[in-house]
Amino acid sequence: MTLRQRLSAASLWLSASAGCLAPAFAQTTPTQDRLVQTDETIVVSATRTPQAKSKVGSSVTLIDEASLRRAQTVSATDILRDVPSVTFSRNGGVGSLTSVRIRGAEGDQTVVLIDGVKLNDPSSPGGGYNFANLLTNDVDRIEVLRGPQSTLYGSQAIGGVINVITRSGNVPFAASLNLEVGDLETYRGHASVRGQRGRLSYAAGISHFETDGISAADSGTETDSFTNDGAHLRVNYTLNQAVQLEARLLWSDSDVGIDGFPPPRFVFTDTPERSATEEMIVYLGGTLALLDGRWRTRFGLSQATTDRTNTNASLPVPTTFDATGTNDRIDIQSTLDLSSNFQIVAGGEIEEATMRTASPSLANPNPIPTRATGHLGALYIQGQASPTSWLTATFGVRQTTNDRFGDALNARATVAASFDNSNTIVRFAIADGFKAPTPFQLFSNFGNAGLQPEEASSVEASIERAFFGRTIVGSITSFKRDTTNQIDFISCFNNPLAICVGRPSGTYNNIARTKAEGIEATFEAKPTDRVSVSAGYSTLDARNNVLGSANFNRRLARRAKESGFITVSYSSDFGLDVSATYSLVGDSFDNASNSVLLKGYELITLRASQKIGDVWTIYGRIENLTDETYQTVRGYNSPPKQAYVGFRASF
Repeated sequence: MTLRQRLSAASLWLSASAGCLAPAFAQTTPTQDRLVQTDETIVVSATRTPQAKSKVGSSVTLIDEASLRRAQTVSATDILRDVPSVTFSRNGGVGSLTSVRIRGAEGDQTVVLIDGVKLNDPSSPGGGYNFANLLTNDVDRIEVLRGPQSTLYGSQAIGGVINVITRSGNVPFAASLNLEVGDLETYRGHASVRGQRGRLSYAAGISHFETDGISAADSGTETDSFTNDGAHLRVNYTLNQAVQLEARLLWSDSDVGIDGFPPPRFVFTDTPERSATEEMIVYLGGTLALLDGRWRTRFGLSQATTDRTNTNASLPVPTTFDATGTNDRIDIQSTLDLSSNFQIVAGGEIEEATMRTASPSLANPNPIPTRATGHLGALYIQGQASPTSWLTATFGVRQTTNDRFGDALNARATVAASFDNSNTIVRFAIADGFKAPTPFQLFSNFGNAGLQPEEASSVEASIERAFFGRTIVGSITSFKRDTTNQIDFISCFNNPLAICVGRPSGTYNNIARTKAEGIEATFEAKPTDRVSVSAGYSTLDARNNVLGSANFNRRLARRAKESGFITVSYSSDFGLDVSATYSLVGDSFDNASNSVLLKGYELITLRASQKIGDVWTIYGRIENLTDETYQTVRGYNSPPKQAYVGFRASF
């Protein structure tokens, strides 16, 4: 029996014995889960089922719709920056290549989900997700789950999981319009409708964003403009009380200027090169609920495709790079409430990742594309128990089978203990994670078919304390992670190693060991009904742990030693809302040898909005108020001071 046949059979068994189709886990409503206390903040990503945050043993941050609206940010990266232990690096202005890191893990060691669909690009070297095109249009909430999560989320979840949930149609008819203008010839427009008609619910939106931007190269003078068009559609149809069908479509098309190293000097500066990216996510699924809703199963088919093309109009062969990466997935998950205090979640997944890349040149204008395909399948099960009202524990395991490297077994255990009417919560989690080599790392011109998966183990502990009726809440978390078999690129220029034979440019190998540890502290206060304060501060010590290497014990590149923020907000009884955010990112290094310093920076953002009647809201913000000059990647500019104004209409 083949891997696909074994997993298909296992999935059918799970469907028959442990659950029934429920909406994609990101969409499940709290009332569908009997273990949820609906008067508390609910999170989904920590257990793949709705769960009261006080009962979650993992470190998770929720950015809700109110926070997104108050922040006014276009790029999701700008609001993720103010999540503990989350940092990013960007090769220029908005729309440029952007990597997000959680707790010092590599950018491609983070799982990104949109409405439960896993996003990555198999045609990119590390298979990671480029956050450049993740805008906040139609986003209802974002959950950031920190620490290894491979038990529930499989490959890549070494740093954590970022789960983006879009707006659903489970409301009466509603429509919205948003228009915005700002510095650097920036324009933004977004329109959406959603609602219900009988058994059918729907949500749809379209958006356009454009900006002249800045020069990506700090030595350049021409601007590298960015445009992004997007569309979102989601349809649910309820056949009866037990069965529901769902279809979703998410599309994005972008174009951004990039700079490079043109001949004859090969110095980083302005070039006319541009990068176009089209992303398409298609999802078809169903849900079934039996045993009075205690047994819920979902089944889904999804495809995520990324097409990238780089062009340079000044060259005889204008297309310099062309790539397509596709992920096809079949997944099933069942949730069974055995009692009011014990729940089992079990599921299976099959994934096929394909890539096609080509690099045309004057010497070879029509190269034969490099193509590769990778298959993996997985089965997982997690038990969650609340033997008392103050204690919740989870334990889960996952078995993953890959057609190239064989089997991987991962486990995770968490505990959340609440005392003093949940005013004191102690959390503990221990887990491991892995990341399978990508098709590019295995089969491209730089590939190494003998690569093994990256592996990580992690432990964390935290305490949360609330005072004065939860008007003040503070927490502190300590974590540590060790990673082995980390895949690094080896330059083979004048390199005598045997692995470089026949590979003059370089290749990949499992050579790295890294360690990371740090502290995360958060604070929230609401001294009055009108005033709120939130703050966070993180430290990170992420280092090379390869004994005998030249860079042993040096800090990993682009990992700031500290980061933090504080936001103060005020809302009036006549519709005025104002807020200010101070963000801090400490010093880091741009290279493995720690010889190139990236200086830390501080940013201040001011925001204000005013409601006019029940429909209209006018708003404005100033980003980088002090016009700070900073870089997150050496040689690449970052946005200067900018002001924006706009209006929203909600019908």
